[in-house]
Amino acid sequence: MLNIVNVGYDSTNYYVIETTTTKLLVDVGFPGTLPKLNHALKRTGIALTAITYLLVSHYHPDHAGLAQELKQQGVKLIVLEPQVAAIPQLKRYMKPQYHYQEIRLDDNVTISLSQSRAFLRGIGIDGEIISTPGHSDDSVTLVLDAGLAFTGDLPPPKMATDETLQRSWDAIRAHKVRTIYPGHGPVYHLADQPRR
Repeated sequence: MLNIVNVGYDSTNYYVIETTTTKLLVDVGFPGTLPKLNHALKRTGIALTAITYLLVSHYHPDHAGLAQELKQQGVKLIVLEPQVAAIPQLKRYMKPQYHYQEIRLDDNVTISLSQSRAFLRGIGIDGEIISTPGHSDDSVTLVLDAGLAFTGDLPPPKMATDETLQRSWDAIRAHKVRTIYPGHGPVYHLADQPRR
């Protein structure tokens, strides 16, 4: 069983991927928005306490600002090795009124990209996490074997005007992805997106 639920708010999509054994949240909102996340989860019948893992597509405030607060609720943060250096930089984007809680580095589930398939399989998800720079150097995409990809803020293929973005989309296409779950806007089909 694989179920995908959008629990987004404030113009950003956050997705819960449910399997028979786990619930993985892909991305999370600004610091201090835990009540909004709780409301979005309750609206869809998911308890925050049921979320096992959080995967952040990239370390910008609207996708990772709430990460430490979730960790304090018992959610385990999955960090890809290419993302480690970006985590301390997140505080540069935070205004004092956000009350940002800096993400600790010593208690995450840190894995390499090459380990991602085995790790995901261990939590009941068939797929892997790939590096997809373009929006930011630390951007990653969760690609499921079912032909789905969670791309965060990676600009759509029709906007891939530079080589970095084109290489990222080539890597996604190489996994036979058909459906894109973006960080902003509606879900779309890759076949409907022209190549640049």
